[in-house]
Amino acid sequence: MPDQPAPLPFSLADLDAETGYYPSQIGVYCDDCCLTVVHDYVVHTDMTRDERLGVARKHLTDNEGWDCGAAGDLCPGCKGDEPGMCPACDTPEIERCASCGSCRCDTHENCTNPSA
Repeated sequence: MPDQPAPLPFSLADLDAETGYYPSQIGVYCDDCCLTVVHDYVVHTDMTRDERLGVARKHLTDNEGWDCGAAGDLCPGCKGDEPGMCPACDTPEIERCASCGSCRCDTHENCTNPSA
């Protein structure tokens, strides 16, 4: 029996103009090999286009092995999983901050001397 998805935190019958939630079909395109994956997601009317795309990118990253970050959207076959690479932007370790070791795409919140 295939794995069942986690239940939604609300009933699909509750989707209407009053709640602001609605189903949306969103596609994410691999920037390397051109593979496109399309799924249905529940989004809110207050979300921007980028926020709706973020829902799809997060799902693909968390559940389907994609690498959606600063380097673009990369499918499991194209993403870089080399040791020492930043999973958000595929930056090699040599380009990390000398002070805190964080990647250059990080915010360096705990770093005393960030080198960007």
